Amino acid sequence: MSEGLMFLLAGILFLFVIFWQTRKDRLYLFELEKRLEEKEKRLYELYQAVEDILHSAFPEVVSSLPGNEGLKSVGQPRNSNESLRQNIGGGYNDKRKAVILMHKSGSTEEEIARKLGIGKGEVKLILGLKEN
Repeated sequence: MSEGLMFLLAGILFLFVIFWQTRKDRLYLFELEKRLEEKEKRLYELYQAVEDILHSAFPEVVSSLPGNEGLKSVGQPRNSNESLRQNIGGGYNDKRKAVILMHKSGSTEEEIARKLGIGKGEVKLILGLKEN
């Protein structure tokens, strides 16, 4: 009986150690995920700052770069439907950026969906993924 009891105690101890290590790993992963989100947010803000600086300092150069035909110079409105649709043609990342930028500028989900020609659910999904 004592051999069975020792085996049971060893099993319980083993399970406790596995549970503790798993919990520790989850907390570590959660912390890493938070740090990664902070870094992504800072990187996005730096990207936006560099883009704004380029737009304000060199509007004629930025508009002449390949792939930037839809970009407007500083004095012109940047939220026109046609220029947004041209910018979105590049794919999902461009669409995601446009949704996030328009949301930051104060546009509602309905306005964003209408101007970009996408569904309101897709706008909500993109904004929801951005926040997570």
